[in-house]
Amino acid sequence: MNQRSRSTPAAEPRLSAATPFDDLGVAVSCLEPLAHHTWLGIGGAAEFFCEPVDVEALARVVKRCHEKNIPLRVIGGGSNVLVPGAGFAGMVVRLSAPSFCGIHVESPVIRVGAGAKLVHVVSAAVQAGLSGLETLVDVPGTIGGALVGNAGGHGGDIGERVADVTVMLGDGTLEVRERARLAFEARWSNLDDCTIIGCRLDLDEEDPALLTKRMQKQWIVGRSAQPSGTRSVAMMFKDPLGTTAESLVSQAGARDLRAGDAAVYAPHANFVVAGPHCSDDDVRTLVETVRARVREKLGIELTPQIEVW
Repeated sequence: MNQRSRSTPAAEPRLSAATPFDDLGVAVSCLEPLAHHTWLGIGGAAEFFCEPVDVEALARVVKRCHEKNIPLRVIGGGSNVLVPGAGFAGMVVRLSAPSFCGIHVESPVIRVGAGAKLVHVVSAAVQAGLSGLETLVDVPGTIGGALVGNAGGHGGDIGERVADVTVMLGDGTLEVRERARLAFEARWSNLDDCTIIGCRLDLDEEDPALLTKRMQKQWIVGRSAQPSGTRSVAMMFKDPLGTTAESLVSQAGARDLRAGDAAVYAPHANFVVAGPHCSDDDVRTLVETVRARVREKLGIELTPQIEVW
C-alpha cells in the first residue's frame, strides 16, 4: 500500500546532469528503476529518487519539490502500485530510514512511523497485549500507505484506531491532525494531500496469548485467500459493501480473462498476475475489461484498488 501527493506527473522527464536538489545535502539518484519497488515488477524509472535519513532531510526535499513544482510521490511497500513504462517524471521518496520506521509502545497507545511495515506494528501490538490491529496481519505495505487507503480486514479498518496523524505539508512544516480532522471510509481517507510522517494508534488491552492465537488464525485465513508462489501480483478492486470483489468477478464469468501477459488469477479472482513480458498497458486493459464485464453482467461498478501512477 502507498502515499501520494496531489501533484500530477509531468509528461516527459527532465534529463540533466545537475538536479534541483544538489544543494540540499540529500542523496538523490536519477532514473531509479521503479519496477523492483513494486509487487507487479512493472514500470520505468523515477526521474528523481531518494530515501531521506530523517525528517529534516525529507522537509528540504518536499519544500524544494513544492517550490519547483516537481511532482512528488511517496512509495511504501508497492503492493498496489502500477508504474507506467515511461516512468515517473518527478520525485519518488521512500521512507525506509530508521527514523521513519519506529514502533513505540506506550500502552494502550502505539506511536509508529509511516515507513514501518504494518505486519511489524501488528506483531508489536500483540506482544504488548494490545488488541485492535491483529486482523490486519495479512495486509501488506507500510503504515503510511495503510492510513491513506484505510487498510482493513474482516475485523475492522485501521482508521478506527487512529488517534492522530503527523503529516508534512508542502512547505516542509509538520502538522498534527487530531481525530476530529480525519475522515476514514472504505479503503479511503482524507490524507492524500500531504506526506504522512507517523501516527498514534489507540488500542485496547487484552491477553497476549489470546491475541496471538487470533493473529495466527487471521494470518492463515488471509494467506489462503491470496496467490502464493509469485510476487508479481496485485489486487484489482476494492470490496463493495456487503460482498467481495472476488465473488463478483467470478459471478460475471471473468476469472479466465487475460490481456497480453496479464491474467486474472483464477483461484483468487480479484488478483492480477503479471507475466515476464507484461506491460502496464496489459494490466490497465485487463482491469478495465474485468470491470466492464462485472458492470455488464451484474450492474455493479467496481472501484480499482490498483493505483496507477
